[in-house]
Amino acid sequence: MKDDSSNFTKYFTDPNQLEDAKKKYDHYVSTGQLPKEESYNPPLAEPNESQQTESGLPPIINGNDFPPAYELTPRQFLVDGLFQRGDNVLITAPPKLGKSWFWANAAVAVSAGIPFLGRPTHKSNTLILDLELRRDVAMDRLIQISLARGLDQVPEGLWLWSLAKHCYDLDTICEVLKSRLIDLPDISLIVVDPLYILDQGQSYDENNAHCVTRLMTALEQLTVETGATLGLSHHFRKGNLASQDAMDRGAGSGAFSRYPDVLMSLSKHEIEDCIVADCTTRNMKSPPSFVFQLQTPIFKIRPELNASKYRRYGQPGIVEEVV
Repeated sequence: MKDDSSNFTKYFTDPNQLEDAKKKYDHYVSTGQLPKEESYNPPLAEPNESQQTESGLPPIINGNDFPPAYELTPRQFLVDGLFQRGDNVLITAPPKLGKSWFWANAAVAVSAGIPFLGRPTHKSNTLILDLELRRDVAMDRLIQISLARGLDQVPEGLWLWSLAKHCYDLDTICEVLKSRLIDLPDISLIVVDPLYILDQGQSYDENNAHCVTRLMTALEQLTVETGATLGLSHHFRKGNLASQDAMDRGAGSGAFSRYPDVLMSLSKHEIEDCIVADCTTRNMKSPPSFVFQLQTPIFKIRPELNASKYRRYGQPGIVEEVV
């Protein structure tokens, strides 16, 4: 056994220790209680060079510091059952099927707090970064949607940044947008539509997983300060994709389908102007496939239609009889 007698003797002969013990004894005699121990907060070590370069990164959390499961605060759904705040949401669809109409309708609904595709929304500020439509066309589309949804005007919580014919360089867009977000209120949904127009330089190849991942992570940086949902749109591969899994229909690298938190694949239903939505989600149970109809300028949910009835490749849609 180790001999600690020297330390024992030193403890009781140290004047500082004796003075502290006397104070505790006097407190006990006068109150009948031992004094509360003061919490010990060790001085923070000076950050070294490696720690300084990592400033801004989140801390590493020990399991003992995890809150109880019932105290975890779930992220707010912007569209109930479809996507939450902070999600990366990618819409894939054939050309001209309605990807831009989808995000325009979603933005109006979320910014006004009205239902979208039959689902409740959480009223939140939204920003559409439109790379395809001229500003007058984009504004007219949002006005049409708002009036068709029974609103008097475009919701005040909706912002439009139309860059068509102005700028397609991703680095420039990210840099300018970060500075402009400072002057805007808290944004919960940022839509970048469409992806294919963004200029990534001559070395960019949408079939290269590294290039696609770099693109997606760069876009995600737009939401770091706000914690907003990122809404994106992408196109299908060519050919008959009806027999393909929803995750495999997008053109280019498989990183397009692996990176998002929510992947929504839109396909033509056998009924004219109707669309099948197949959803794959990372953070929750994927909702069942459903059908909606584009009744320009708005969508109408069609729960009575069979979501497995895809239109055959090259075949015209079935025109419903007007009753």
